[in-house]
Amino acid sequence: MSPMTKDLLRIFCKYVYYAGAGNCWYENIYQETIPYRMYTLISFSIYTIMIFLENLAALFGDFPEVEKNSAAMFFAIHNIVLTKMFLLLYHKDSIRKLNYEMSTVGEKLEEESNMRKQYLKMRVGIILYVISVYLSLIAYGVESARRALLEGSPFYTVVTYLPFYDDTSMTASLFRVFFYITWLYMMLPMMSADCMPITHLIIMTHKFITLCRHFEKIREDFDENVAVNKKHALETLKKGCLEGIFMHQKLIYLADEIHRVFGIIMSLQVCESSAVAVLLLLRLALSPHLDLTSAFMTYTFVGSLFLLLALNLWNAGEITYQASLLSNAIFNCGWHLSDIEKEPHRDIRRLVLIACAQAQKLLILKAFGIQDLSYETFVSVARMTYSVFAVFYQRGE
Repeated sequence: MSPMTKDLLRIFCKYVYYAGAGNCWYENIYQETIPYRMYTLISFSIYTIMIFLENLAALFGDFPEVEKNSAAMFFAIHNIVLTKMFLLLYHKDSIRKLNYEMSTVGEKLEEESNMRKQYLKMRVGIILYVISVYLSLIAYGVESARRALLEGSPFYTVVTYLPFYDDTSMTASLFRVFFYITWLYMMLPMMSADCMPITHLIIMTHKFITLCRHFEKIREDFDENVAVNKKHALETLKKGCLEGIFMHQKLIYLADEIHRVFGIIMSLQVCESSAVAVLLLLRLALSPHLDLTSAFMTYTFVGSLFLLLALNLWNAGEITYQASLLSNAIFNCGWHLSDIEKEPHRDIRRLVLIACAQAQKLLILKAFGIQDLSYETFVSVARMTYSVFAVFYQRGE
């Protein structure tokens, strides 16, 4: 049996808790004790210090070309990563309330088949993203170790201002290894910040699927019961319509909340994925003769960024699509089969028509309130990235 929405959110919040980003579940089952808060404070302080040293390296460091390019890239990406992690901590109370609302709205209407698809989509998407990220990070470690052993260069993954490049002491080497381990561990809260909005986008999509299915079942039940007991069938129809309309209003509110809480995070993810993908592809364009580990490192990094972009834009676009199907589902729920002449049932028609009109308004999430988060945007970003790569590749030849 696949987990229901409530169970799925609780499982994800458990991961977020152990990643050090605090308790995002509305129940106090993951307690933020004093030792846990110290653990969070220390870990985020280390992340901040490391990224500060990366910024100094990008702005003032004197490094060879490979390390200089890496410093510039991490200057672009890790500041966005740190911002997203702090935004997750800042909105923690709002996320708890949002998780409660998303766990309870339409809870009794959830069907096993729909929950199975929701669970599979979330599980596959997150696991693929985690694998792609850690393949890239391991490739960075292997490439740096190879260069250190064969070329005698210092072991560099993340490029920090301190220790200095020409410092080959044991202490400097230990610090570089420590920063690499810190980078590996920093990915846990980073991925929790990345996957939190993705999780809510997928759940919101399946909430609309659940709601459409609810209105379809209303019609099916009405057709089945109207010949047996018309009065009871009409009462059931009215009750189901009211329940569905109330859920629709709740989903509109939750979509606004998702945009308010996660809007900046999703917008930063679009910027991060597109901008850093361009930088990585430029590295390929300007250095076409990469060895195997360098090429694998670059391609896995580009793959993880595009996968993250796809998970955000595809699932946001899926919300728009599923919400657009709701108007027809409401209209065909059977409301027009009630007796027009009888006053007690006239209010059904008014409510259904209002609900249809609201459902016809496109539900579109936007990045920075400007750019649509949709399938079309993903295709546009992918084309733009490839166009930049193709131009510089031609110039390189």
